Amino acid sequence: MASDNNQEWTQDDCVNLESAREILNGLIGFRVKWIRTEKEKIPPNKTSLAKWEKEKAALIEERKRLNVLDQDNVSKVRCVYGAMLKRLMAYGN
Repeated sequence: MASDNNQEWTQDDCVNLESAREILNGLIGFRVKWIRTEKEKIPPNKTSLAKWEKEKAALIEERKRLNVLDQDNVSKVRCVYGAMLKRLMAYGN
């Protein structure tokens, strides 16, 4: 298929993009969970909250930068962030 700027992409490219997006969504979800849990504590650890908010914002920006035509970045996200998500899911954090 062709994009708006006539570059070609495949169904596999789209699947890889969606996989990268879901990995980032998973990592964002962990941060949201941690933030919510920490806010329920009295008193909450403001250092942890600030760290997780910053990480969440960075992951959201990374997700916004995903582009089906930039498969190098898609592959990087799947490799690097996929390993992070896999570790978190294994520990149930």
